[in-house]
Amino acid sequence: MGLKKGLRKESIQSLLKLVKPYWHFIFISIIFSILASFFSGAIAWLVKPLFDKIFLPKNYKYFAYLPFVITGIFFLRASAVFLQAYFVQKASYSLGKDLRIAIFKKIVNLPLVYTVQKGSGELISRVINDVFLIENTFVGISKVVILESFTILVLIGVALYRSWKLTFFTFTVFPAVFLVAQWLAKKAHKNRHKIQKEFAILTEVLSDTIAGLKEIKIYLQEEKITQVFKRICERAYKGFLKSVKYEEGSKFGVNVLSGIAAGIIVFYGGYLIKTNQISPGDFFSLFTAILMIFTPLKKLAGAYNKLSNAVAVVERIEEVLVLPEEKKEGKKINIIKEGFHLKNVSFRYPGAEDFALKSINLFIPAGKVTAIIGKSGSGKSTLVSLIPRFYDPTEGVITLDGIDLREIDLTSLRKLIGIVSQEVVVFNMSIAENIALGNPDATMEDIIRAAKLAYAHDFIMELPNGYDTILGKEGFSLSGGQKQRIAIARAFLKNPPVLILDEATSQLDTVSEMYIQKALSKLMKDKTTIIIAHRLSTVKNADFVVVLKEGKVVCTGAHKELEDRCQEYQNLYGLLK
Repeated sequence: MGLKKGLRKESIQSLLKLVKPYWHFIFISIIFSILASFFSGAIAWLVKPLFDKIFLPKNYKYFAYLPFVITGIFFLRASAVFLQAYFVQKASYSLGKDLRIAIFKKIVNLPLVYTVQKGSGELISRVINDVFLIENTFVGISKVVILESFTILVLIGVALYRSWKLTFFTFTVFPAVFLVAQWLAKKAHKNRHKIQKEFAILTEVLSDTIAGLKEIKIYLQEEKITQVFKRICERAYKGFLKSVKYEEGSKFGVNVLSGIAAGIIVFYGGYLIKTNQISPGDFFSLFTAILMIFTPLKKLAGAYNKLSNAVAVVERIEEVLVLPEEKKEGKKINIIKEGFHLKNVSFRYPGAEDFALKSINLFIPAGKVTAIIGKSGSGKSTLVSLIPRFYDPTEGVITLDGIDLREIDLTSLRKLIGIVSQEVVVFNMSIAENIALGNPDATMEDIIRAAKLAYAHDFIMELPNGYDTILGKEGFSLSGGQKQRIAIARAFLKNPPVLILDEATSQLDTVSEMYIQKALSKLMKDKTTIIIAHRLSTVKNADFVVVLKEGKVVCTGAHKELEDRCQEYQNLYGLLK
């Protein structure tokens, strides 16, 4: 019953599957656990000869050797325990490292709809918090279960050898220990799921707060956002307190039962000594073994609770690992001839009630400049995100030269496309490596040439280490205009036949925009270009203009045509001036 409701068989199998690649480390730790267990048993075993052969007959001549024997046993046991713990932790941290890599690899290969649906905080929580808990609980469980299980078996063997009657009589309390531990483990398992969810929300709120700190300050919302964070912390705090109750409750139960067992041993053991069925040495050897059993037994009860926690975390990690990745196989292409054709395309974000795009019918011709304009929220960025298949249409189909995008090899499709967007991401690596994202096989000469074409070379050479300057949170910070030029250098290095410009100059100062406009003019030459436009000059120079309103195409055509016949374009055109 406990396995069904607390620890599901499938979850245990999933946990064992994760651990399987590190069996050799665990096997070595088992060897040392067995050795440590025998040394623990030796301590209880020696009590009988100490009483019957040394203390009672007063053979004090053995006292000269006794300290060395006892010290040797404890030294050998400590050495075995140390090596057992080392190999268990080596397995655990190897599992953690590989698991983080596996989750990260899964995340970067998931469709973007999943990241929109779950949020960055949720994903960060899976990679950092969940794996950290797996590492810690796996170490705790393995050290306890492997070592203490063998210790209990050896000590039971010693107790049975000394007096099987007294041992069986004492063990009548053991089933109660496991029933208490199992009941508390079920409670702990449910509670751990709740705690993990709260921590995912906590991470999300923290991530959003740091990203939106300017907005929070300008709108004087520090107190409100703090209260939100406080409420989540309070819920997590209550969850942790429940965990303490369950974990410490199992220890309390074992301690009480230990006292009952000790009482039974003294009562019945005294009777057996009195009737000469066992010697005082047998009694104290057995008594020592039984008392030593309850220490590992308490640890095993706690380990059962930790196991339920680990299973809860494994279930959350598996939710990510089993998600379907982007379908990449298909027909390979290396050139664009006609263009992109959107047929009755509608799109709705996961969890949203309304469609972001509605029944789009549109042709984007090859070798031409297509400008997309519309008010904020009209669906411009969503529309261009469908071209490289960041998202697939909820309804309808998009074709490239007559081939459904979903039937085209995803790698070959994305090789055709370069993007320069409003929000440029630079990674925690050197400037040269950031530019080389456009072409990993590029030489340093290629990187410098691309930077020069993007008007980025001069400011790069003024940085502390030039092209070797590290960017990102731990490195050098660039201005918005400098980041844009790094992005353009990437695009130059890739030199794709299709270029998407997502409001690439909307938030730049005049000087930065001048450099970037010059760079983009060179980059756009002889390419199929799709621009989310916010400048009048861009719209006027485009071969084709698409006007969006509330997710629908309201009119298309050249600037001159739309100026005369499209009211929405006339309204937007006035705003662009």
